[in-house]
Amino acid sequence: MKVSECCNLFLSYMADKSPNTVKNYRVDFNQFIKIVGDKNINEITKADIAKFRMTLQMQNRKSSTIARKLASVNSLFQYLMDLELVNSSPITKSHRPKVSQKIPSALSNEEVKKLIDALDSIQDKAIVILFLTTGLRSSELLSIKKSNIIVERNGQTFSIDRLIEGEVKEGDIAYIRVVGKGDKEREVPITGKPLEILVQYLKSINEFLDVNEYIFPISYHLLWRKIRNIGKKLAITLHPHKLRHTAATMALSSGAELRVIQELLGHASPVTTARYAKVGQKQLLKATKALSENIEL
Repeated sequence: MKVSECCNLFLSYMADKSPNTVKNYRVDFNQFIKIVGDKNINEITKADIAKFRMTLQMQNRKSSTIARKLASVNSLFQYLMDLELVNSSPITKSHRPKVSQKIPSALSNEEVKKLIDALDSIQDKAIVILFLTTGLRSSELLSIKKSNIIVERNGQTFSIDRLIEGEVKEGDIAYIRVVGKGDKEREVPITGKPLEILVQYLKSINEFLDVNEYIFPISYHLLWRKIRNIGKKLAITLHPHKLRHTAATMALSSGAELRVIQELLGHASPVTTARYAKVGQKQLLKATKALSENIEL
């Protein structure tokens, strides 16, 4: 089988993953084929892998980007090994570049206040506040539907429509169900002013919003451009991941335990969380409350 045929087979297998994940695989595979050629899959050698990596390095790609692209190709070969279409993967540890563990910078408290004061639209405000008080990933935020939000009041649960049609009361907690990396599902709680802002936004679009539609109907790239442009107005380098990292940093400085932050951010490994036992919902709620209290809304 040709490399392209194997790639299409793998992409069909991955079809139930997030659109962004599938898109990244497709981009990586197309680049791989462009560099090494659409030869028979059994003809791919370690030299081809070395050529792929070297070409990416000559294009001044980041080590993390190269590592991800090599991981994509390796996933392809692991899949083909399971199907017994190839005997082994030509990718070895020596092909993989050392990835810097550099932590992205976080916003200072002054910059956070400056950012929130500068937000014009209710959509921008809802997005930024969700990032800052929950630490969601971009893909997680964009995948939220009305049906993913459950509200708890005095021990009873109901849909977010109750708040949209009425009002947020003291003590209300909304749990947002998201699916993170590795299809790991978790519930992220918000309450207080962040919940009021989210409900205010949902009220503004509820007329056009079906229960199974995304509450933020924008693309991944538009989201990044939106956040970047907000930062430009304030002379701050800004992107969604920086807001996520700011949330983790603020939670840590607020006294939240590392394992609580790990659960909040949806990290599979505590080692990832360390760069900057199952956690109960009460602890998660405490962490999101601490985040919102650090922000003047």
